[in-house]
Amino acid sequence: MGRAKALIVWGTGSGVGKSLLVAGLLRHFRRLGLKAAPFKAQNMANHARVVRGGEMASAQWLQALAAGVEPEVRMNPVLVKPFGERGAQVVVWGKVDPFLSGLPWKERRPHLEAPVREALEGLLAEHDLLVLEGAGSPVERNLWPDLPNLRVAEWADAKALLVADVDQGGALGALYGTWTLLGEHRKRLIGFAFNKFRGDLELLKPAYALLRDWTGLPVLGTLPLLPLALPEEDGFRYRQPAGNGPKVALLRYPHAANLDEFWPLSELAQVVYAHSPEEAEGAWLLILPGSRLPARDLPWLRAFLPLIQRHLEAGRPVLAVCGGAEMLSEALLDEEGVEERGHFPGLGLLPYRVRMAREKTVERRRVRLQGLSGYWGRLEGLEVEGYEIHHGQGLPLFHQEGSLLATWLHGLLENPGVQKALFGGEARGLEEGLEALADALEAHLDLRALHRALGLTGRVFPASPAGAKAPVGYPDPPPPPGLVLLLGGAKSGKSRFAQRLAGPFATLIATAEARDEEMAERIRRHQEERPPTWETLEEPLDLPGALKRARHPTVVVDCLTLWVANLMERGLDPLLEARRFLSAVEESGKRVIAVSNEVGMGIVPQNPLARRYRDLLGQVNALLAEAAQEAYLLVAGRALPLGGGKVPAQEAKRPGSHGGEPDPGRSRDPGP
Repeated sequence: MGRAKALIVWGTGSGVGKSLLVAGLLRHFRRLGLKAAPFKAQNMANHARVVRGGEMASAQWLQALAAGVEPEVRMNPVLVKPFGERGAQVVVWGKVDPFLSGLPWKERRPHLEAPVREALEGLLAEHDLLVLEGAGSPVERNLWPDLPNLRVAEWADAKALLVADVDQGGALGALYGTWTLLGEHRKRLIGFAFNKFRGDLELLKPAYALLRDWTGLPVLGTLPLLPLALPEEDGFRYRQPAGNGPKVALLRYPHAANLDEFWPLSELAQVVYAHSPEEAEGAWLLILPGSRLPARDLPWLRAFLPLIQRHLEAGRPVLAVCGGAEMLSEALLDEEGVEERGHFPGLGLLPYRVRMAREKTVERRRVRLQGLSGYWGRLEGLEVEGYEIHHGQGLPLFHQEGSLLATWLHGLLENPGVQKALFGGEARGLEEGLEALADALEAHLDLRALHRALGLTGRVFPASPAGAKAPVGYPDPPPPPGLVLLLGGAKSGKSRFAQRLAGPFATLIATAEARDEEMAERIRRHQEERPPTWETLEEPLDLPGALKRARHPTVVVDCLTLWVANLMERGLDPLLEARRFLSAVEESGKRVIAVSNEVGMGIVPQNPLARRYRDLLGQVNALLAEAAQEAYLLVAGRALPLGGGKVPAQEAKRPGSHGGEPDPGRSRDPGP
């Protein structure tokens, strides 16, 4: 396998939506059959998942799920987990590096380039495409040339997409200002995107023209503010619509960590991120999430102790996870200063003392819940999956104290069985959210521009391994076999309609030969318009042979007009070859969409050879139409059924089909 293509998503700042945009793009490329993977050189976050090789940022974990590949630490080779103002824990290739964690930022950076580049080069060698996520803004000139934005883009020779958050305001200025400050790095940019828009899009549209005039680069589109229940890098930047279930208060202490694991609550409950006891009053369930610095969060949490005690006395449930459980113990002991040196009295609701160990527990777990009673007894016997990621020692994996359930296990509420037992239903799941995210990108962004910039047009990618689920959009079951004939004049929309009928996975048999510059330019334009997942076979004469070589169950022949001319030029009989082609179509078991011109509807040619060509092409068209299961005449972009056929239901509503208007610009086909 050769070196992968690479696309990096830069943002005008933090929180503009880079993480979810990368996830949506990866799901889109997965639909096309590409072997793609995420990469973020350095992530600063206290939200992590346990994967092969150790821990990685939750954002890249989600992106790997979107791409359909196993998450691994190379996708986020450096994870910086801040300790507030006094420093950070540095995780390199999934493992805590005590030496780097003790260095100031400027001294740490030279040690990070080698592991980042090694991870990047390894992934580039194993995939078709990498989608990189930048960090913050790429134009922090005081940090130039920064590692996670500019260095990795250079190493991967990546194209770049720049995104801004409209909801924060100032998006036009932020995009133009970033472009201006990028200097020599502008050459990587292929365009801009607006994110998190709500309101009248026509008010934003003038910004498209302004940016193009100022920079020469296009705006690829605008994504609306999407109410998706997906875990984000820093929990939830904006609040999800309230669910219809009970009120659940998630205590949001200053160093709360791994909030992303509670994404199902946005569907199953009325979630409150409580910063004060008053906000948590009346909740049915209290949740104490993980904490990056429990010793620092303890003073904040003490204000909640009366509320927690009243809650437990009333028999209402409390769930304490990892750092949240540590703070409910009798004491936190950190003699070596692993997190915060000292002895810290806990809230005393659990009969344990927690000691911080230098060796970090990082492990995925699958356990069967046993010994639970009361409210938590509804989980008894369930097998659940999750992960441990903590320095603390001294608590059991699970411990129940009345209606309080304490656990080291992150991800408990992500188990569908737990959701059903506790809330009476299941969250729709990450897969559905990722599908909706990709749908939104395909509907609102011009992804063809990305395909062209990345050089994906005209390539074919391998199908899924035997037994694996086919990429979304792949025809399953296979399309009905037989011939579909598309007729019409020049520029009537035949090729576009053929592409829509064929879908994202097809083989194109191209009969054109680039004998002059004008024809070469026509061929080039057609190649750019094709989906990147199409296989292209250049064959001016032997259609039956090309049909046998075609890898996909749907084949487009474009076009018969040039094919007949090629046959005549070589002294071959077009009618005989047409009959051979029809026999090959029948034997192939494939769906063959053939495109041809109706030249006989124009003026009468002045020379005998041209008139003979006109007549022969008309006869070939008639011969194929008689054998075709479906035939259409394309007129001014509209597909008119011939011989009693009708336009397929999915095409009837499309711009440029029968009953609609031609699409003068970007199409929103189900393919790319």
